[in-house]
Amino acid sequence: MQPLGGWASFIRPGQSVLVKPNLLTARKPDEAVTTHPALARAVLRSLRALGAKPFVADSPASVADLNAVWERTGFLDLCREEDVPLVNVEKAGSMPCESAGMRFSVGRPFLAADVIVNLPKVKTHVLTGLTAGVKNMYGAVPGYQKTSLHKQYAGAVSFGRLLAAVYARVKPVVTIADGIVGMEGNGPSAGRPVKLGFLAASTDAVALDVVLCRLVGLDSRRVPYLRAAAELGAGEVRLEQIEVVGASIESCSPASFRPPMQFFSGAVPEGALRLLGRLIWTRPRFTAQCARCGQCVRACPAGALALGANDARPRLNFNACIECCCCHEVCPARAVEMRASPLMRVATAARRMARPKGVNRDAGGGR
Repeated sequence: MQPLGGWASFIRPGQSVLVKPNLLTARKPDEAVTTHPALARAVLRSLRALGAKPFVADSPASVADLNAVWERTGFLDLCREEDVPLVNVEKAGSMPCESAGMRFSVGRPFLAADVIVNLPKVKTHVLTGLTAGVKNMYGAVPGYQKTSLHKQYAGAVSFGRLLAAVYARVKPVVTIADGIVGMEGNGPSAGRPVKLGFLAASTDAVALDVVLCRLVGLDSRRVPYLRAAAELGAGEVRLEQIEVVGASIESCSPASFRPPMQFFSGAVPEGALRLLGRLIWTRPRFTAQCARCGQCVRACPAGALALGANDARPRLNFNACIECCCCHEVCPARAVEMRASPLMRVATAARRMARPKGVNRDAGGGR
């Protein structure tokens, strides 16, 4: 933290500090779906050493069993051992907010805290490409309200605008990304854990995410929420304007890193997507791993899934599907594959072939 001025430059004695990990769903720390409690422990101890009053809060996926999430991720034991409150955002209530012309609710703990410290996990995401600093703040929106917002702002571009708006309204003072073990492939929950071996911190989560894109070889210009953040002036997206200190990007970049198979955001202009909607799509397919738990059905904001008593797997109403990937995100059995249309697969393959080899050189973009 010293290159950023040290903890004392952000935190004052007596301040209430909300520590926001990624607690997406009930997974063990070594599955790389959620923020590792070891990072949170170090942060909590640093905050208490400064005389601050930290507490932990996050709102997981709407269908998740909160007690199971806390226990399985290791945060229940962590907060007990460190004598730090673990706050139920849903029970605490929420308040309506507006940012960038968008309306949404934010959990009261996020608005009441003096400052927020953001602890995302470095992962790929089938809808947004990357999930890290900016997207992690979507957990400030409580429970099932996230589901209704997915329906209201369907599609990667409009959902990216929402993510940027939430971040602009509930900005953390510092973001520390857990990249010790990240996730590649079809994240944020069905990808593959990959050893990256770094932590990355910034007072600007937008700039941090741009650098993370460069590090793992994603094109930051194709991450919808980063484009939206640039339009809002919510952070620095010009890579040449970001000062990177400590280890270099090149020294932390993995030898290989698999992007999401269907990451398509930005490959076709939004207007063309509307015109070609019937030809360009990504929809879920349910594999034999399905355990018939019904979480995907309950999580679907469009009501496009059904699971009858005699159904071996959920049934999809193609016309109702809004391609939000919520079913893929919450499936505990990793039984949901996001399958692209033939035209989308061709366009995605062409875009990848055109991408320069090696670390992404896009101009994206604070310390």
